[in-house]
Amino acid sequence: MYAALAAMNKILVFTATYNEADNVTTLVQEVLSILPNADMLVVDDNSPDGTGRILEQIRASEPRLHVVHRPGKNGVGTAHKIAIKYALAEGYDALITMDADFSHDPKYLPTMLENLEHAEFVIGSRYAPGGTCEYPPSRVLLSRTANTLTRALLGIPLAETTTSYRGFRRSLLEQMNVDAIEADGYSYFVESIYQVSRKTRTKGIGEPKMREFPIRFVDRRAGTTKISKKEIWRGFTTLARLAITRAADKIGIRPAPVGVDKPLDIHPCRVCGGEYHVERFPPTNEGHVAATYNCTSTGHESHGRIVQCLGCGLVYTNPQLPQDAMMALYAEVQDKTYLENIDARVQTFAYNLDAIKEYLPPSGRMLDLGSYCGVFLGIAKDRGYDVQGIEPSKWAADYAKDHGIPTINGGIADLPKESEPFDVVTSWDVLEHLSDPMADLKAINDRMRMGGTFAFSTLDFGNWLPRLLGERWPWMMDMHIYYFDQKVMKRMLENAGFRLVHNRAYCHIITLEYFLRKLDALKVPGADQLRKVVKATPLSKIFVPFQFGDIQLYVCEKVRELSAAPPVESDLDVARRLRTAR
Repeated sequence: MYAALAAMNKILVFTATYNEADNVTTLVQEVLSILPNADMLVVDDNSPDGTGRILEQIRASEPRLHVVHRPGKNGVGTAHKIAIKYALAEGYDALITMDADFSHDPKYLPTMLENLEHAEFVIGSRYAPGGTCEYPPSRVLLSRTANTLTRALLGIPLAETTTSYRGFRRSLLEQMNVDAIEADGYSYFVESIYQVSRKTRTKGIGEPKMREFPIRFVDRRAGTTKISKKEIWRGFTTLARLAITRAADKIGIRPAPVGVDKPLDIHPCRVCGGEYHVERFPPTNEGHVAATYNCTSTGHESHGRIVQCLGCGLVYTNPQLPQDAMMALYAEVQDKTYLENIDARVQTFAYNLDAIKEYLPPSGRMLDLGSYCGVFLGIAKDRGYDVQGIEPSKWAADYAKDHGIPTINGGIADLPKESEPFDVVTSWDVLEHLSDPMADLKAINDRMRMGGTFAFSTLDFGNWLPRLLGERWPWMMDMHIYYFDQKVMKRMLENAGFRLVHNRAYCHIITLEYFLRKLDALKVPGADQLRKVVKATPLSKIFVPFQFGDIQLYVCEKVRELSAAPPVESDLDVARRLRTAR
């Protein structure tokens, strides 16, 4: 039924590492020795013990080793997603995944390939007849319980379902929809094998497309276990979610998910340079017009294709408009609704400035990036700051200048180079709009004095509200390109020479009439009728504060000049330097 083993000319063995310095050299040597025609891919999450450096040293003399360095821990599941996308992109005929700690013995690799002659998916099993597991009794009980529940609830015809010692034929990888796998941590293994079981199902004829063979599972040769209680809980919640999905599919409440992964479209992440991502939300937009880039835009149903980087976890729109095209749109923005609600903007900026005043110098030179109509700078000017605005909208910049706020029409690159460094830089709800926020953070650093303060607000995609609402989250819209979370933002700030001092939920204060306008844009029944009634009464001017935490306010200190070398060279820096040298 299947081609002979010899037909699998390109074989990839994959593992993910975090603090595996004691194991990784021996592991790479054994894998490449046992499979002399195979390549090996390792994804390292910036291991503090120097695993990444060791891998680069090996790679310098071993062309069959390929290494992906991620800036930090981003989930073992996302590392395996990288492996699948890498195997497809590079034309491999088979992919084998395994742990890096020798709990999976490389000696079983030939057996894995032999079984792949007769199946699309193979798993090295602790619980198949003849297999053994050297966990302590408590962990054996937990592991067996998880596997029993997975078999029973998801209908997977294997004794082992949770291990990562797996083999895939390319024909199966091409059918898998990696983007649809929600789990990023250890529960990825349950969710992915559920998808595999659906793709390899037969109708009782021919050979089974899934196989398992017994292995001796060793409880780590060196290092420490990385599965936390939180990950165990996530595993059981993932299992429950999949069981409900399966039951609903069976009785026809919802259609079973079908289809294959989108054709690979590899675009490097602007933050970490990672080449692999998964789609979180498909595009819903029909075009770009200046009105959807207004500060008060209600275009909540329109957004581009939103993906998540498998390297650092950043969520962003991909593809994007070219920067010059985007700046041209912002230059055309005119926003009369903003002026109609300007009193609420004054309330918003005054409230948030008061909330962080203990972290700001009492006076000094202040730059506001994306200053719009200059409302915030007007408040800061009244409090004794020497202010300067930068704003791409000509209409907004002219309004600010007409009201006594010095404003440059353009971006930060248009700020005169001879300008004195600033004591404070602010940027309110701007970073998510920028084509290259990492470059802009570095540009901000360059225009500040050492020890200066950078305060800004931006979206927090890791907050409970976007997790709950998904695509109905109101901030998912055309003008937002990047959807940060706090972990990604902290890493970006550190890379740009800043130290995070404080963060909190940002408070928006809006009028009741504008609040109802937003609800109507979100298709809330009756909102528009109520808005029309309220607009004709004094109630329209009532201020409504709201802060759900999905917009965060950050206060940072400049602690490093970017022209100076960082105090410690990271594994990612080492990899880039060595590759450039070669």
